[in-house]
Amino acid sequence: MKKYFKIIIPIVCVVFVITAVTLLVVYKKDIWGNGIDNVNTNIYGEVKPDTWTAVDGLGRTLPTYEEVGGKKQEKFVGMFYWTWHYHHAQNRPARNASELLLLNPEAVRDFDHPIWTDGGDGVPYYWNEPLFGYYSNLDEYVVRKHAEMIADAGVDVIIFDCTNGSETWNNGYETLFKVFSEATEEGVNVPQIAFMLPFSDSEDANISLHNLYNNIYSKSRYKDLWFIWDNKPLIMAHKGSLDSSKVDEKEILDFFAFRENEPAYFTDDKFMSEEKWGWCSDYPQAKFGKTLFDGIEQMCVSVAQNAADGELVAMNSGKNVQGRSFTKDGYSYSYKKGDEIITVDSSTENSLLYGLNFQQQWDYAIECDPEFIFVTGWNEWLAGRWSEWQGTENAFPDQFSDEYSRDIEPANSILKDHYYYQLVSNIRRFKGMDENSIKKTGGTTIDILGNDSQWDSVANEYKHYVNSTRKRNADSWEGTHYENNTMRNDFKNVKVTYDDTKIYFRIETVDNVTSYKDNAWMRVFIDTDGSGKLPSWEGFEYVINRENATENEVIVEKSTGDWNFEKTGVGKYRLDKNIMYIEIPRSALDLDTEEEINFNFKLSDNMQVDGDILDFYKNGDVAPGGRFMFVF
Repeated sequence: MKKYFKIIIPIVCVVFVITAVTLLVVYKKDIWGNGIDNVNTNIYGEVKPDTWTAVDGLGRTLPTYEEVGGKKQEKFVGMFYWTWHYHHAQNRPARNASELLLLNPEAVRDFDHPIWTDGGDGVPYYWNEPLFGYYSNLDEYVVRKHAEMIADAGVDVIIFDCTNGSETWNNGYETLFKVFSEATEEGVNVPQIAFMLPFSDSEDANISLHNLYNNIYSKSRYKDLWFIWDNKPLIMAHKGSLDSSKVDEKEILDFFAFRENEPAYFTDDKFMSEEKWGWCSDYPQAKFGKTLFDGIEQMCVSVAQNAADGELVAMNSGKNVQGRSFTKDGYSYSYKKGDEIITVDSSTENSLLYGLNFQQQWDYAIECDPEFIFVTGWNEWLAGRWSEWQGTENAFPDQFSDEYSRDIEPANSILKDHYYYQLVSNIRRFKGMDENSIKKTGGTTIDILGNDSQWDSVANEYKHYVNSTRKRNADSWEGTHYENNTMRNDFKNVKVTYDDTKIYFRIETVDNVTSYKDNAWMRVFIDTDGSGKLPSWEGFEYVINRENATENEVIVEKSTGDWNFEKTGVGKYRLDKNIMYIEIPRSALDLDTEEEINFNFKLSDNMQVDGDILDFYKNGDVAPGGRFMFVF
């Protein structure tokens, strides 16, 4: 009997341990707080970016629910985010290295060339101009744009760069906290926040921890914005900088979920501990926080790396730098554009547009299936210029040009917004999507002169954020001032239906709709061609109101290619205070023979630059944002 007990008892113990660990894994969301508490709840529960689609400027279409499947549990995306631009903007003009070198290419290795007017090591240069200009983090207009764009992408948390010295950039995060809290009240499911501190057990890390704890966390300020991991606010910092024998430092140690930030790009998996996370990693990326039963906790995905042949180099070193086009092992990827399969690799013309480095890292991370993916990054933009760094003279270590940079925020350059939609696409692949609960309602005839109650039976309702384009009146770098007061008709929601001969729109704004005599007034852009074969402007084959309406009629046009249009029909409309009712003939959209109607659409008011789709981010109001479209 003793012999059997010797065999049975160890087996029972092993089974018990495996069962217990399995239950922990299965129910980790509830036990460790890595689930619903990690995600802000949109108090309106109305704006649903997962239900939108988009076609980017390269013809890449966002994946659908059918392609990626339902929302996965325990999947989170963090984004590196910079709050210190305001500090560098003080008493200094903005300098754009790409623009300067375009006219003076010989200056790339010459630290003392006359075009470099800063006069010293470390002075920052932009690698190119951001979409919203050379902004300061104190510009609430820009911060609100970031809140919406990052939320729409599906990012769960932005992680602030406080890795150099003890500065935590209080003015930057205070502005962001204020704007993000206001955006939450207006329906934006903003990303939550966390901080990354110096890469060692240093005095600077100690000072930063005390500052953040005393200024924010101990006072429970903006608690709804904190990103929670293991039931505690996440912080990427080295806890060895604190002394547990000191009461105040023990309090800080117990308060946070610490993940020590690993600085190296080339770290081997086997050295990863449970309490260490990365921020940038060479392909194939390291797997952080590995345990026997839990799998991988965290991995990195970055747009580019200032590295070559296994060592750090300046982005302008001229070596085999791992820029946006860089790949390993002959990597390529393909996508469908209309009926055509497009395959891209490093030899493709303008390969920097396609995010090959970025995509190879995403593919590997999604294959490895960690809980958390850390993306570098959103809006660094600046790099110091140094007389020498890592063997390169006149060195730009971190950022340098369109190719040798790692920001995702759209740019006023050849990169435009391509990387933004690549980000959205891959987050959907990693996290899955919510099924589109907006049901298409057809077979309903609407009398646009009749009562609004006719629309009660139309179930589909597309909602968007209010106050999404604020007034802008902000100083930034020396001699730079930005103003924008183009918000006019603030879109709130829209309903769509159709019958055998007509399509109907009900568009509601926050305040009364302005006069039809206004320029670029109350436009509806429509995408009817899923194949991508028909001529279009940025994927839209048709537009209503490109040519201004009359008192009761709207003009429908189709693109003959780019921003060139011809008239296809006339529709009717009526204004009732803050509601605009539109009816257009199906034949005007060449949908008169279709039994079931399928199209994508977006609303735009007060566009300032006709034919420039990047205007959708900056001026007037659009619903949904950027290139996104509602799906009908």
